[in-house]
Amino acid sequence: MNVLIPISEFGNYLMFSILAGHVVLQFVPEGSKPKLNVPKSVLLLSTLGIIIFTLVPIVQVIFYFKDSVGLQQATMSVLTEFQVGKSWIFIGFMATFLWMTIYVKGSKYLQMLLLFLMVLGVGYASHSASLSFWKGLFSHTTHFLIVSLWTGILIHISWFSKNHSSWLKFLRWFTPFAIVCLVVIFISGFILMVPIVEPKDYVKSWVLPYGQMLLLKHISIIPVIVFAFVNGFLVKKAMNHSTFNPRPWLIGESILLMFVFYFTAVMGTLSPPHTIDLTVISEGASPWVEWLLGIDIIVPLHVQFIPFFQTILLIVISFVFLAMIIVSFKNRKPYLGLIFGVSFMAAVYMGLMLSMSI
Repeated sequence: MNVLIPISEFGNYLMFSILAGHVVLQFVPEGSKPKLNVPKSVLLLSTLGIIIFTLVPIVQVIFYFKDSVGLQQATMSVLTEFQVGKSWIFIGFMATFLWMTIYVKGSKYLQMLLLFLMVLGVGYASHSASLSFWKGLFSHTTHFLIVSLWTGILIHISWFSKNHSSWLKFLRWFTPFAIVCLVVIFISGFILMVPIVEPKDYVKSWVLPYGQMLLLKHISIIPVIVFAFVNGFLVKKAMNHSTFNPRPWLIGESILLMFVFYFTAVMGTLSPPHTIDLTVISEGASPWVEWLLGIDIIVPLHVQFIPFFQTILLIVISFVFLAMIIVSFKNRKPYLGLIFGVSFMAAVYMGLMLSMSI
């Protein structure tokens, strides 16, 4: 079950993104986007996938309580009393109606409403909503919705477009849209992070599995931004060459976003470290961090960030990898840009982790 939870979380992000991209692109005029060929089966399976993937955490909670109260009582209690259970029932109903609406090619406005209600259900079941209901509900719903919209458009345009006609017209509205999405994602993400990991404890949280995933998530966003810069600005100049195909660069950006999704999905399975020292006492520090630093982590924690020559060199090399993404674009080699993006994540992660002193 512990293996299935991250997979289900990742699947949820992907399925919601595919549906969000489909819904929002219906409102874009045909002349302002490339011609798309999205199989209806992909949309229908995405809707069903959400029902299945959102069920996995429910099953985990049920199995946690079944030995003490019995399977039937545990199931009824989780579905009727827990936020995650009530949310799944609501999302399941909305997803069923959305499936029928897509199947009969129903109103795009109805599809938009049903999808928004499903996203609202995700926000209702979030950890942030359990801490501060209205603030958490609004922040998580906004964050999840904007990420789904931005990623969903990228997935549709990169993987399902038949050609790159109208690409410049597409970039004319999508580039400012993506910039606004990034700003909203950063603000809402910060609001979601602060109640769990205060900025002053950010480096300290790296000793925990949750902090590790949070760090990797933040690191993985950086090459995505570089790819977004390439796709939003440099592509416009390259489109003057008739042989240039912009799709592989959007595919590269969407693949890098999958790293962000994966790290976020794993975070959802870990205990949030509201008090880091207490979390270390109750659950222990990350075995990976202890192995990497060659020490046993004990409380009270006194974590410092002390870079030395080798770690500074790693961080410098990581930014060289970022610059090489731009170079690979000039050489028209998107696969190299993707490799450099992943290399950046590895180099900067190792540079930061090895700079920790505990």
